[in-house]
Amino acid sequence: MKARDIKPCALCGKGLMHAGVPLFYRVKVESMGVDLNAVKRHSGLEQFFGGDYAGAVLADVMGPNPDIAKPIIEDQAAVLVCQTCALEPRPLLLLLEREGHG
Repeated sequence: MKARDIKPCALCGKGLMHAGVPLFYRVKVESMGVDLNAVKRHSGLEQFFGGDYAGAVLADVMGPNPDIAKPIIEDQAAVLVCQTCALEPRPLLLLLEREGHG
């Protein structure tokens, strides 16, 4: 990472080394949604091939293999989190909110 890419911690707003530890995390949180139509099609194909494990395997091989889940927010930016904040329990979605996606 270049110096211009280093930003304050997304959770506490302090510098990444404010506690004296030269470690930090780059975190990317993606909001995903299930495509119910794709799930229904895939499930129907599994049933067509007899269900259970064998039906699931055949559906994977013979079917179109669609994406079952898709991102809701495209091009989610990665945020930086200092070592101190990374060790504390916090709501994960707080990262999205701080970046203006919440």
